[in-house]
Amino acid sequence: MTLTDDAPIVEIQLTPEFQRKLKTLAKKYRQIRIDLQPILEQLQTGALLGDQISGVGATVMKVRLKNSDVKEVKVVAIVSSTGLYLIN
Repeated sequence: MTLTDDAPIVEIQLTPEFQRKLKTLAKKYRQIRIDLQPILEQLQTGALLGDQISGVGATVMKVRLKNSDVKEVKVVAIVSSTGLYLIN
């Protein structure tokens, strides 16, 4: 198998909890899926985004997500080796 420029380096798997919370938030914030897409694309390239949470024992990052539906950041995502989690 050869890697192409379009092939993601990292496979992103959304947890069921993430998908449920995203669906709930999408009812209130219509643009959230569009706002989330650039972060998912960056994660697929292997980039570490956000601030590292210390004292956890694994690499866990807190990423603040721009929300186009409001003026301030309202959504935070946690990225770890076990998955991607949304915190409302």
